[in-house]
Amino acid sequence: MTSAQTTASSNSAPNNLRSQHILSGFVSGFTSSVLLQPLDLLKTRIQQSPSSTLHSSWQELLSDISNGPNTRDGVLTALRKMWRGTLPSVLRTSVGSGLYFSTLHSMRSYIQQHSASSSRPATPSMQRSSVLPQIQGYANLLTGSFARGAVGFVMMPVTVLKVRFESTKYAHSSLFQTAKAIYSAHGVRGFYYGFGATFVRDAPYAGIYVWLYEYMKSTLPAFLLGTPFAGRVTTQDCTSQVLSSPVSVAVNSICAGIAATTAVTVTNPFDAVKTRMQLFPDRYGTKMWAAFAAVLREENGIRGLFDGLGLRVVRKGLSSGIAWCLYEELIRQS
Repeated sequence: MTSAQTTASSNSAPNNLRSQHILSGFVSGFTSSVLLQPLDLLKTRIQQSPSSTLHSSWQELLSDISNGPNTRDGVLTALRKMWRGTLPSVLRTSVGSGLYFSTLHSMRSYIQQHSASSSRPATPSMQRSSVLPQIQGYANLLTGSFARGAVGFVMMPVTVLKVRFESTKYAHSSLFQTAKAIYSAHGVRGFYYGFGATFVRDAPYAGIYVWLYEYMKSTLPAFLLGTPFAGRVTTQDCTSQVLSSPVSVAVNSICAGIAATTAVTVTNPFDAVKTRMQLFPDRYGTKMWAAFAAVLREENGIRGLFDGLGLRVVRKGLSSGIAWCLYEELIRQS
């Protein structure tokens, strides 16, 4: 092999690896988004009004669906109503996940390679259920936050479209009509309403999530040896670099669910404020802390900041389990 061929091969390797992470993130985000869209739809409708509850929003959706004809077309119409907003949700989650996972992997790989003090020792116990880069806890917190915040800014216009299209407060029949209405009323700035609250929600969420997820992955397999699950986790698993695929899927799913539940609970107030700013910019304005104060003052105080928490916990727990496990398995097999 010539020196030119060697250089070309070495240059193509990082590009191929980056493409693998983008594609794996895209597939995992697409899958979780499509499967769980009805939960996201309900969450948006709960947060659009202080009088909305899970029961009332569910009943309203069921009533809307049941009014259709009991025919094949009627069933398809009902399904479309339950999956309303799927297109912008899929665009946001699939493209966003591809960019997020790729950016996160690049940052963690760089830290692992260039900062010996930040890298974890390459011991078997640190890499049992994952083939991803292993770094210190604070580095996971920072890289998760930065990657999510940057990708969130890029995908913000799609997020605003998604929230408006899911809400019952606007009678938009298409995404184009939604985009046209936002631009006519608020210009380009309208596509970034709520970004402050979105950033304060997403960056800490991702940081907490990645930190806790990676920490639990390094400790859970050893803990499982003392439980009924021990029959599936062998001593060889716990002393080898990477767990067998079925066990790693179980470990990653449990870790993803717990990490997501914790991060969602901490950041839910900013999700509630973000949704209101995007749905009612004239009422809540464009200043995050002013909107925060308005929710506290006008909508049941602290309780208003946790509207939709239950659904968000369920959805995020499931979506994180699906997305991260699928992503890690795709990377493992690539």
